[in-house]
Amino acid sequence: VWWDTQGEFTQTRLLLPGEDGSVPEVRTAFELVALHLAEARRDPDYKFVLAEIDYLKPYLDTHPEERADLRRFLAEGQVEIVGGNYNEPNTNLTGAESTIRNAVYGLAYQRDVAGGDPRTAWMLDSFGHDPGYPGLMAAAGLAESSWARGPYHQWGPQRTVGDNTRMQMRSEFEWVSPDGRGLLTSYMPNHYGAGWGTHRAADLAAAEQDALGQFRELAPVAATPNVLLPVGADHVIPSRWVTAIHRDWNARYVWPRFVTALPREFFAAVRDDAAARGLWLVPQTRDMNPVYPGKDVSYIDTKQGQRAAEIAVGEAERLATLAWLAGARYPAESLDKAWRQLVFGAHHDAITGTESDQVYLDLLGGWREAWQRGDQARRDAAAYLAGLADTRAPDGSAGAGSRALTVFNTLSWSRSGLVRADLEFTAPGPGWITLRDQSGEVAFLAEAAQRHPDGTLAAVTLAFRAADVPALGYRTFWVTPAPGTGPAPGGWEPQPGTVIENGTFLVEADPARGGTLTRIVDK
Repeated sequence: VWWDTQGEFTQTRLLLPGEDGSVPEVRTAFELVALHLAEARRDPDYKFVLAEIDYLKPYLDTHPEERADLRRFLAEGQVEIVGGNYNEPNTNLTGAESTIRNAVYGLAYQRDVAGGDPRTAWMLDSFGHDPGYPGLMAAAGLAESSWARGPYHQWGPQRTVGDNTRMQMRSEFEWVSPDGRGLLTSYMPNHYGAGWGTHRAADLAAAEQDALGQFRELAPVAATPNVLLPVGADHVIPSRWVTAIHRDWNARYVWPRFVTALPREFFAAVRDDAAARGLWLVPQTRDMNPVYPGKDVSYIDTKQGQRAAEIAVGEAERLATLAWLAGARYPAESLDKAWRQLVFGAHHDAITGTESDQVYLDLLGGWREAWQRGDQARRDAAAYLAGLADTRAPDGSAGAGSRALTVFNTLSWSRSGLVRADLEFTAPGPGWITLRDQSGEVAFLAEAAQRHPDGTLAAVTLAFRAADVPALGYRTFWVTPAPGTGPAPGGWEPQPGTVIENGTFLVEADPARGGTLTRIVDK
């Protein structure tokens, strides 16, 4: 979901040869997975990673004949499933619960369906990192992470100041969260496409020189003698020289050695060398967010939509759980779909606003659906619980003509806040109303009042402050007819200067506004 839609990236984009007859490096995801698997069958030295669910699941769904080979390569160490997440989310723009669900959905498929053992949070392209992310991933069972966009601008120190030693830290470190947990992390100073120059070299000798040049730039900031050189780029075919370098160079030279390896092999080597040499992998808690102009403000409605939907779905889960404990059906399928939409939209090329207009329009539907599903489940659960609540007035009765308003708090601490409620009354309605709780009358603002032909109240919107609503609980308020009130003076055509008392405020009725109660005169 970047400059093309998921469908185009996955399988439908038309690829044509260039004028010279060459086939482009960039292919669709389905084609790429097939090419990597074919290369692994052809060359036992070839190794590669698979990660994100938004291409891995559709591929294995539509190519079941590949599943056996994939599991075999996983067992034999030619393939590693990395990520431990549904995708590479931009967790600076989402809530922590979305980060957790991203791991839940990612691990559930990568481990339990595909048969992998994800250990590395593969966040190569995310545009900055939430400080709590390493702690959440450690809690999910991951042990490492690797990414390219860190604290040194979006392209890293090499491409911005020309010198990796300006980093003031090693490329391998313990990335520690505020909760004290963390991940062994490898930062990619030369970015995730650093090794793709070897593929574009004219011959093997040139490819080896390119690899050696990368090693010389990366080695001075490596924490151990092990250097991670990622060989790949966006949506590209298998590198043509990677295993040839591995075999030819090592047959002729003792040092450095180039080994085609998986991330878990690299991290194991880092740990082993650090232990053998008594090296300390320095903990880092600094802000891992590059200056990335625009991504936090582009398409601001996507950020607002994500947050509104996260709140709706989270509240729906809490209320629906209470309702389920009281006998209601839990809306598992609908909330599951809502979370899948949210973790898909959390992708670093989605919520950040870097996508094309068509992708933006496609994504809006996902955020809207997530919010609608969450809001509907939230409302249904609240209505069910309100039907079970004891809403009798403080004197033990329902009260003549009274109506109960149940205000829920979905937070884990008590809170006060403003409430809006739309009320309707059948004819004849009250002349006016009062609002009270167990302690007495409660001040409210009345808006959009409508009257029946007989002048009695037909509808009104109340806004009031609900104080001290218990944690994950509710408070009840009662709407009752105001004593001694009948139809508004003049059949709701108030005369100039008419003042109506609602028990809390004195409100002036303005005939020029059709009888709308317009302003507080006195308290």
